[in-house]
Amino acid sequence: MDKWIASVIGEDYPGITETLAQILKDNEANWLDASLRRVGDRYAGIIEMELPKENSEALKRRLADVPKLSIELQRVSPKPQPSLQFQVEVIGNDRPGIVAAVTQILKANRANIEQLESDLDTANHTGVPLFRLNILLAAPDEASLDTIEQELFTLGDDLMVEYERIAN
Repeated sequence: MDKWIASVIGEDYPGITETLAQILKDNEANWLDASLRRVGDRYAGIIEMELPKENSEALKRRLADVPKLSIELQRVSPKPQPSLQFQVEVIGNDRPGIVAAVTQILKANRANIEQLESDLDTANHTGVPLFRLNILLAAPDEASLDTIEQELFTLGDDLMVEYERIAN
């Protein structure tokens, strides 16, 4: 079995996830991990799966027939688990540029983003828009992790940065 990802975007309507799940099942795909959501009137996400190589073309044809969606299927190569990982959460008053500032620090220190999630919420006590960014990253060495940690704290007094090193 090979690993594949399907990226999905299009008009939202009831039953999309069930349709996708049934198509994957019909083609002997094993649904592994997914992030699917509605954004406005759109349905968007990714699905990671294992799929017998001989079923990939049939699956692509079936996915192409799903109405109102654009679906791309790609094979992915296994990636070794990084030895140095860091979980970072940045919380602060919403403003443009938070993600750009954080990712600039990561790039400068040769860190790779393994997973990134963000959301916008409202602070309970003030009602002010509150931005939250969660990143799982892999760093090339211990010194890079130390530098990333120090540089994240320079982003501003209005941002709270929490981090946790994950040992492998």
